[in-house]
Amino acid sequence: MTDNAQPHGSIDVLDFPGADDLIAAGRVEPPSSRVVEAALAQVSAGLVVVPLEAPRRKPSRSRRLLVAAAAVAAIAAGAVAYPVIGVGESRPPASASAAEFLNRMAATAAGASETDAPYWKVHVEVDNEDDRQRRSTSWFDREGHLWSRNLDGSIEKPSPGGKLKAWPVGDRFLTWKQLESLPTDPDALERRLGDDVFGKASTLLQDAPLAPEVRAALFKIMARTEGVKLIGQVEDTKGRKGTAVEFTGRPGWMEDPATGKRTIFPSRTTRLVIDPESGKLLESYDTAKGMPDSRATYLEVGPVDKIG
Repeated sequence: MTDNAQPHGSIDVLDFPGADDLIAAGRVEPPSSRVVEAALAQVSAGLVVVPLEAPRRKPSRSRRLLVAAAAVAAIAAGAVAYPVIGVGESRPPASASAAEFLNRMAATAAGASETDAPYWKVHVEVDNEDDRQRRSTSWFDREGHLWSRNLDGSIEKPSPGGKLKAWPVGDRFLTWKQLESLPTDPDALERRLGDDVFGKASTLLQDAPLAPEVRAALFKIMARTEGVKLIGQVEDTKGRKGTAVEFTGRPGWMEDPATGKRTIFPSRTTRLVIDPESGKLLESYDTAKGMPDSRATYLEVGPVDKIG
């Protein structure tokens, strides 16, 4: 058999677009052992990213080899190797781990601009057992005064002594103005959050008007939370592309103070779909065994100069 001959049924692993350029590039400095280990782990897994609701299909042997070849090419070029989404598909790469992706989102969040807008707008679609599927639009100011759009299109103004918009942080609820005092150091912020840091961090990232440094700290906290998984590229229910991470918490319980009876709650799995370009949360899913699923799709969240 000559050097160029191949056994029957084999595939030339360098038979992919750009292989000639790779060979011509000659020798480059090898990547670090961490990069190689991360890339080889993903190559061995033969990962193929699928739409959120699509069934998973086992890739063919030939496709796995082509995926492996593309990843090996990245290693040879000294680049950080992410899982290859699919031969011939033009999609952004997914991070090799949830921690790496979330830390990248922290850097993205930290680079955003502060806002001096007087109002914050939230336009969201929810789908759960209590509300079924419905959309709502609301605005609030830095003191927490809340405006909302009625079904007939009119806007309901805050009433004297009415409820204020606030978010849970630890054992307190904070308005927009109070959120401005949150620490930007991840360790200090995690202490403020208390238990269930992933759940509380995701609640704040959904629609809270946070300083860029605070959003960055929340992503860093989530990145180091044990058990967070990277799902990869998905589409939300509106067809927007994002990257999903998932976390399953421990089972919990609640005690009735009058009777002392405890109600056991199953472990809950939360999936977040994040725009990898902006770091904004596109959608969140909550599922738990024996309980109805819930979804929130964030259609518009951000500062505005006026109501309406």
